[in-house]
Formats: sequence, C-alpha cells, structure tokens
Amino acid sequence: MNPKKSKIHHPIPPTPKPAPPAPARANDADGGVSGPGRRSPGSKPTSPSRTELVWSAPSASVASRRPAKRSTGSFRGSIVNPRTNREIVFESTLERDLAYILPNLSTVVGVRDQVGPVEYVDEDGVVHNHTFDFVADHEDGTSTAIAVKPAHRVGPSGLEKTLELISDQQSGFADRFVVRTGDHITRDRAANARLLHRALRGRNEADIAEILAVTNSMRGAAAITAILANSRNFGRGFMAVLCLIADGVLEHVSKGPISISSLVRVRRRAATNR
Repeated sequence: MNPKKSKIHHPIPPTPKPAPPAPARANDADGGVSGPGRRSPGSKPTSPSRTELVWSAPSASVASRRPAKRSTGSFRGSIVNPRTNREIVFESTLERDLAYILPNLSTVVGVRDQVGPVEYVDEDGVVHNHTFDFVADHEDGTSTAIAVKPAHRVGPSGLEKTLELISDQQSGFADRFVVRTGDHITRDRAANARLLHRALRGRNEADIAEILAVTNSMRGAAAITAILANSRNFGRGFMAVLCLIADGVLEHVSKGPISISSLVRVRRRAATNR
C-alpha cells in the first residue's frame, strides 16, 4: 500500500497596504510640501546630488539681440564665460575667437556681448544705430567697446568713421572704441584662449595650490614640464598651470601655442581677473 502524500501548504503573506501620506506640518519651512532636497523635522538629512555639487546652470546672455539661428554663409553660436558663468553669443568665427580671448585677459573682469544699439548722426545729418559686438569691462573701472570685422572689410564698411562719430557723440557709452580684426585675433591667440577656457571650466583649487607652491620658488622662466615634474599629477598639473596663466599669476613667454614644452615665468606684477 502506497502511503498518502502529504500536502504542504505555503501561506501567501498579506500584501501590506501603502501608508497614507503624512499630513502637512504648519511649521515646515516649505509649507508642508515635500520633494527633492526637503525633509521633515526629525528625518535624516539627504546629501545633495553629484550634479548639484559640480555644475550650475549658466546665466543667459545679456545681448540686446540674439543672432538668428539660421543664416546663409555665417557662423554663430555661444560659449560660457568661465569667470562669470554667463553665456556669450557670437555671429562669426572672429567673434567666437575673441569671445574666448577676452575673459582670459588679466585686466578684463566682465564681457558684454551684442551691446546697443547706440544712436549716432552721420555727416549728412542722418540718424543711424550701431550694435557693438562686445564691451570689455576692466578692473580699473573703464570699458572698451569693440567692433569685430575682417581686415579687408574695415575700409569699405566705413567702420572706423562710425566709431569716431560714436566716440564724439556718445562718449559716456565707453572709454575706448576699437576695431579688432584677424590681425589682432590671431590663430595662436585663439587656440591658447580655448585651452585656457577649458582649464578654467574644470578648475581645481587643490591642484592650483600645489602648482603655486612650486612656482613661488621660481627664478626666471622655466619649462612647464619642469614645473610638472615636481607635482603629483602630470595631467591635472598642466591644467593648473593654465589656470595660473589665465589668472595672470604666470606669464606664457614662448611663441606660438601653449604646450608642456612652453616657457612660463611668474608675472612681475601679478594681475588677476578672478
């Protein structure tokens, strides 16, 4: 006779009902509304996300007008000024390169883009308006209004005469009025400015302090490789050297693009645009 098989019963645990939402507290700082980054009294504090620690959204450009998104035969876009975390717009490759260069000049503390329009009257009594590509604000409180144009188009455009009229009629707009062409905005200067911009966007104060301790004992010029040989991290050390160049603490004294073989020295009168 076969023994009867016993049945094993596995009871299913009851499904717990979700707890009702906690009532809003009258003394909560946010009026009882909970959400990311908020906590009720007595709860454990939550750490901010990694994104909140390392990134903040840039401010919008202060441009009086934005370049059209689509245009035939032109180059337009924007970058973020690493000094002010503000967007800078441009309408040509020359403007883009100058947008990189200006924030890295040791005397410049602010860059305004597409500033204007500025009204002026020509020699025939006709009223015109002109929008400057940039206005650079300097640490001494002065400002420079900048018009950007390819060198071969400056003469035919009458731009220099326009700036002369604006300077005479609207002298309070800026302290200086200048034209900048490819003769000023060279490829090497632009390449160096983009490199400095990249370094400033990833600025690390601990790395900068380590390199600064090495450069404080420098006498004369030294190759960047020699400075990095005394640091613990070659790659991050190079970025720190770039930040010190951008801050006006170190001076790049070699010709051409900045590289690890370039010579730098401590600027005799340390100027900073931080």
